[in-house]
Amino acid sequence: MLRFLGAFAVLGAALATCTLSAQPAPADVQPVMLILDVSGSMNRPIGTVPKIAIAKDVVRDLLARWPAGRPVGMTLYGHRRPRDCSDIEQVRAIGPLDAGAAERMRGMVAGLAARGETPIARTLTGAIPAFGGRKGRIILVTDGREECGGDVCAAAAELARAGIDLTVDIVGFDLRPEEKAALQCVTERTGGRYFDAADRDGLAAALGRATAGPDLATLEVTVTESGRRPTEAARVTIEGGTHTGLALTGNPVRYQLAPGSYRVTAQVANGPASAPVEVSLAKGELVRRTIDIGSGTLVVALVAADGRPIPRGPQIQLRDGDRLIAALNEERARFQAPPGRYTVRVQLTTGAFQDHAVEIRGGETVERRLTAEIGTVEVTVGGRFAAGRGPFPYVELQQDGRFVTALADNPARFTLFGGRYAAGVRIDGALVGMTPVEVRGGTVTPVTIAVP
Repeated sequence: MLRFLGAFAVLGAALATCTLSAQPAPADVQPVMLILDVSGSMNRPIGTVPKIAIAKDVVRDLLARWPAGRPVGMTLYGHRRPRDCSDIEQVRAIGPLDAGAAERMRGMVAGLAARGETPIARTLTGAIPAFGGRKGRIILVTDGREECGGDVCAAAAELARAGIDLTVDIVGFDLRPEEKAALQCVTERTGGRYFDAADRDGLAAALGRATAGPDLATLEVTVTESGRRPTEAARVTIEGGTHTGLALTGNPVRYQLAPGSYRVTAQVANGPASAPVEVSLAKGELVRRTIDIGSGTLVVALVAADGRPIPRGPQIQLRDGDRLIAALNEERARFQAPPGRYTVRVQLTTGAFQDHAVEIRGGETVERRLTAEIGTVEVTVGGRFAAGRGPFPYVELQQDGRFVTALADNPARFTLFGGRYAAGVRIDGALVGMTPVEVRGGTVTPVTIAVP
């Protein structure tokens, strides 16, 4: 798929971190088959540049820097014909890549065009003979899932039955959650790793880790709320090694990290972060941890007495006594917090507020419809003033003879709790044109004041 270009880009960027001269391969390095997705979706642009154009440049750079003597082969799919699920070609058998071979491959890559489909299952099983009965690794870079009716899980099982210990690492470029899930069985059944990449930099980092081999450890973190799966995606943050505040969003999330000790915290939506969990990782190890943040979800919707939604404008606060936990300005405000009794404060820009008692239950989503008589007054001033043009009048609202709020605009819009008010225009210190106004919840009340 087109997204594969980005994958090429990453591979090049990852190897660019090496010295510019070719490096000797480790004595125990496994042969690698690099499978590149060159299907039609690769024609989609990143910014204004097609992914395939980016991929050509990056892969050419990658091949120029591939470690001397490190066995590598390349397989492409979707690069020759549209709507053809058999368009799979091993363009290079696995073997050491000397300068001459690298230059020939760079020339081949320069002529690639993204055209076809995504036959992942058939491509994986077709790579088995390339290893000649040797233990090895496949690195699949793709921006989508199987499109040709193949069963990738069955293909992974066939790789496992080959009896030569073939490991499949997958670099997923900009994959949706369901696409990632569809490929998960491949890495699980072959003992491989999945690397996620959302953009060009992420792809470069992911391919760098994949091409480095199994020297890294994998940390998988699942987040629960009081033992239950939260309805919102979790944000997991790690600290340790060279990482400061490295965060991923999802549930579960996976990190590929250097061996060492890390501190892990989790958060759901705008809720509190969990207490840090200490995790130690060894080379090549897969460690799974569950972090229970013990919180629940509260969804608040404001409605008028007749049940109509109240237009956006009031600030909705979640408070624990005098302590402000979070504040949102949304028609449906969603909060995360530990179980307990709280106060939801509906506060206007004038500072006026109403409080409502609420309860949050651990691991549950509780929805509350709060009745709050909040409406809008729109004051248009005529006469010497023209709507939409300056100079703008200073419109003031009072209640029971006391100042409530003011705004210099025309028309001037005010969000207020329900009740009786008076609107006027202040000119040279005097309030003129006083007009009674009744505010009703969920409605917009127009007022016109003529000033001579």
